[in-house]
Amino acid sequence: MATRAALVRMREVPAPPSRSAGTSAAKRAGDLDLVQTQSVREVRRAQILAAARTLVARDGLEALTFGALEAVLGFSRGVMTYHFADKEELTLALLMSAVAEIDADTSVRLGRTSTLEEKVRAVLASKARGFLTRKEASRVLLSFWGRAGNDARARAVHNELFARYRSESATLARAARKERPSIAINPDAFGALLVGAIIGLAVQAILQPDAFELDAAIEEASRMFAARLRGA
Repeated sequence: MATRAALVRMREVPAPPSRSAGTSAAKRAGDLDLVQTQSVREVRRAQILAAARTLVARDGLEALTFGALEAVLGFSRGVMTYHFADKEELTLALLMSAVAEIDADTSVRLGRTSTLEEKVRAVLASKARGFLTRKEASRVLLSFWGRAGNDARARAVHNELFARYRSESATLARAARKERPSIAINPDAFGALLVGAIIGLAVQAILQPDAFELDAAIEEASRMFAARLRGA
């Protein structure tokens, strides 16, 4: 009887956790810590970018300094330079952040269109208005533009951005040519002209906001490019 009772007690005693279970728990805890750390870093980076965009939009690119950001955010210089090594890197990130928003708006508008003519209008309106309403992006872009002749980094930014916009715009001409093979249209040249119209309208509207009606100019440009896509 004693032996049987002992066996029963042995069955009732919970087995100690295995080493593998402990390792899995520790791994999960470590993964959670890593995710939380990455989240904090992402939040801080986003806060720095948001503050930088506000400063540039309100006071110009010259106002963007780490000292000004320290005063606004309360972060140490070390926290900011952890994310952005210098003002140049921060300025570039600022521009790319704004451009990403403009591109996202273009994608949304294009998703609501069905004809090539509507797509041309969506591209023109979203890009030109996008740079106009995001003063920080246009100010950085103009600053890089002024330095592009002598500054390899500024030139590379412009080259990459314009090349991508030309390529995306050229797809409209290729689509038109696919629909109407008889159309004699050069997609790369069409893309360059469309990007030129976008940048030209945006820069004029930024530098001389009361010189013309931007919406009317966008409509006229849309009709011209749409006519070309129809083979006119």
